[in-house]
Amino acid sequence: MLGMTKCRMTEIKKIKKISAANIVALLYALFGFTASFITSIYSLIVFVREKQLADKLSIYILTNLGLSFLIALAAAIAAGIAGWLLGFITAAFYNFLAKNIGGVKIELADETFDELKKDEEIKKSPFAKAAGDKQELFKY
Repeated sequence: MLGMTKCRMTEIKKIKKISAANIVALLYALFGFTASFITSIYSLIVFVREKQLADKLSIYILTNLGLSFLIALAAAIAAGIAGWLLGFITAAFYNFLAKNIGGVKIELADETFDELKKDEEIKKSPFAKAAGDKQELFKY
């Protein structure tokens, strides 16, 4: 019965608002930075292709890459702040609903039960018994 898993139902009754807000803020900031930076680079490429800049192209590109990075950083900060507020509000709303109508029910596998079963089966094996007998011989 090595593969049997004991499962139990658990209900998420409350979410810590600060914790949820921090996670959502980080995700929003990462996505905001990435999307903004990619958009800025794409805009730079389109602009350079249309204008066909031959003179001082490297300085122009480096300047715009720096500006693109700053814009992406500003977008990440703005998205992070918005994400934090939305995460906080969403967690508070979830807590209100969970308190009044019940939280989300999830089924969790109890891994400690599996580990105990494995340990019991290993102890019953002939190899474990032989190893245990040898350890008894070397005890003082």
